Amino acid sequence: MAEMSETSRSRKDRRVFRGFARNRSGASAVEFAMIAPLFFGFLLAMLETGTLFLRKTAIEAGVEEAKRLTMTGQVAGAGNGAAQLAAFQAGFCGQVGWIIPCEQVKFDVRAFSTFGVAAMPNPVKNGAFDPGGLQFNPGKPCQIVVIRAYYEAQGLTAMIRNDVASLNNGRVLLGGSAAFKNEPFGAC
Repeated sequence: MAEMSETSRSRKDRRVFRGFARNRSGASAVEFAMIAPLFFGFLLAMLETGTLFLRKTAIEAGVEEAKRLTMTGQVAGAGNGAAQLAAFQAGFCGQVGWIIPCEQVKFDVRAFSTFGVAAMPNPVKNGAFDPGGLQFNPGKPCQIVVIRAYYEAQGLTAMIRNDVASLNNGRVLLGGSAAFKNEPFGAC
């Protein structure tokens, strides 16, 4: 009888093992655990790319508004340098303030006599954004003006992606620009 109980026990063990081997109820959870990091990583990268694109579009809209104010003489007519900058920023921030903190945007506005001499230096040096060389000069009537706006956005996935230009600090430099000739709002 002792042999039968061992035989029946081994049959029972085999049945339990076969039942366990056939049971697939936890397989989906294990497969999801293996795929989830990739899935959520791709989802985060898509959301971040969309947010960066939206911010870049907002910067372009802000530059267009600031360009209109500068080209028509509204910035130059605002008064001294600080008042001109405030008028320029008010126009720009009216377009981007809903998605970008305006105090973090840096501007480079320069006036030139012709388009041929309108050269702008690169503010990125050795992988770091250097705002030290940026200027603000909205120009006089009939002068060529180049506007550039820069914003350092925090990028969560920029370190593992190379589809966006990232800085050494892990941030992504977004920018917008416009080149135009001021209208003759005064004597040229």
